[in-house]
Amino acid sequence: MIKEIITTDVLVVGSGIAGLKVSMELAKAGQNIIMSTKTQLCSGSSFFPLKASLGTQVTKNDEDKTVFLEDIDAVSHNMQDREMAKIYIDEIRDRVEEFPEIGIEPYKLSDDRKACFANHGRTIYMLKDWNKIRENVSEIMENYPNISLMERTAVVSLLKQGERISGAILLDRNNDFIMINSKAVILATGGFGNIYKHNLNPNDVDGSGHILALEAGASLVNMEFIQFIPGFTSPKYKTLWGEHTLNYCEDFVNASGNSILDGVLPEGLSKEECFKVRSTHGPFTNSLPSKYFDIAMMKEILSTKSEEGFELIYDAEIYKNATDFYTIYLNWLEERGINLVRDTMKIAPFAHASNGGVKVDSYGRTGVPGLYAIGELAGGIEGANRLGGNSTGACMVFGKRAAQDCLEFVESVNLVKVNSQPENIKISQIIHSFSANTEDSLTPHDVMEAVREIMWFRGNVIRDEKNLLIALEKIEEMKSAFSMEYFVNQVAERKSAFKARNFLILSSLLLKAMLERKESRGAHYREDYPAENEFYNKRLLILLNNGEMKLDFELRK
Repeated sequence: MIKEIITTDVLVVGSGIAGLKVSMELAKAGQNIIMSTKTQLCSGSSFFPLKASLGTQVTKNDEDKTVFLEDIDAVSHNMQDREMAKIYIDEIRDRVEEFPEIGIEPYKLSDDRKACFANHGRTIYMLKDWNKIRENVSEIMENYPNISLMERTAVVSLLKQGERISGAILLDRNNDFIMINSKAVILATGGFGNIYKHNLNPNDVDGSGHILALEAGASLVNMEFIQFIPGFTSPKYKTLWGEHTLNYCEDFVNASGNSILDGVLPEGLSKEECFKVRSTHGPFTNSLPSKYFDIAMMKEILSTKSEEGFELIYDAEIYKNATDFYTIYLNWLEERGINLVRDTMKIAPFAHASNGGVKVDSYGRTGVPGLYAIGELAGGIEGANRLGGNSTGACMVFGKRAAQDCLEFVESVNLVKVNSQPENIKISQIIHSFSANTEDSLTPHDVMEAVREIMWFRGNVIRDEKNLLIALEKIEEMKSAFSMEYFVNQVAERKSAFKARNFLILSSLLLKAMLERKESRGAHYREDYPAENEFYNKRLLILLNNGEMKLDFELRK
């Protein structure tokens, strides 16, 4: 089964900002790196241009450190890693200066700006021109002959000798099984938005790293806190909606022209006030009265089963009086042939980012010797809500720290030679456990499309026990109707077969996490438990115990 064994010092899985940062830091220190990426160099959500630019929020001065931490604490609702938040605040000013080292030339906004969910304005650096960044990265990579890039590859299992990581098995661009023998593995595979039917992620953001880490012995945390952000369904599908434009919005209507907010807003909350608050943040949150904006959309979708989205009626003044804050976004839309006033602008909730992920410490260590997780994959400074402008910066801060610790680790251990025969058996066991005894198996495509449909309708903005249990039952039914072995034996279907398997595992653990947290907090909204409950003032951990998924609430200090 294993076609080839390749030896290296460190395997880095993922080539977004986090993967680039950690790979180049280790390569500078003389380590040999293999970088595996599912698509091409510079991939994942880091290089998926949903809007004109991305921002990195930076501590503006020493006095801001306390205020910045207060901002993170306020939105996290006690679900954050406070130590990691402090480290981000202390180190981000230095790390933003290192963006050019990985091909990114950010520009500093002239004035302080409030990031999404932030109560205070601070320094923002903007990242843009993704094609230029790709060109820069390609040129920079020529200076690192000790980084070997493996594009169109998918890591399907991590290897361990005793408790320690010893490498991985991947499918190469020809779908052959390749074994990587390494001293350490750094996962930078991003989130899992692609498990939802409507999402604002590329196809490679599929949660594979979560399953790799979980099965290697790491735990997951905060998986129920998923960001849903309105995106355009028309005139251009899968385009990020700019929430600040709500300040020029007159109404929000369904196909019949009726306002969808009229029957949802509680007494005392006007449509204008709802719009005003909702204009300050992109993702849905239960923490603010603007939650009814997103709840109204999802209620209509669930009752009508229509996914066409809902129309925003804009005032033409947006194009006459808008400041630079608006015109950057409006000009970007115009480049794509979109005009907010001329066109029929419809939006719906799209899955976007995960606030949770692999439980790590401030060096990206997972608790499994030799295994690190960084970027969106890692459950770190984010809590029940994600403070805007921290994601790209966290890739730099914790990418650097993971490289520092990993360097010490690999220099202190010897390479453990792996034997392909036991690993052949392990892969066979993985495949067999997801191979139902059926002559009429669902295809990997069937499985993935069905999972996406289930998750979007039953694990979206609005959640309740009835729908979550129905969803879990449907996932189990699919598992018993999917023969992974049949499709792995078809070489062209191997990557899809593993991805379908991961979808079945990931959807199950997400639904169970949503079910376990019987309250509403931040990005997690339970219609049957609409209030925040002090009993759940603790993070939910997920781990495997003798092959069985176990969920347990972490005691908070």
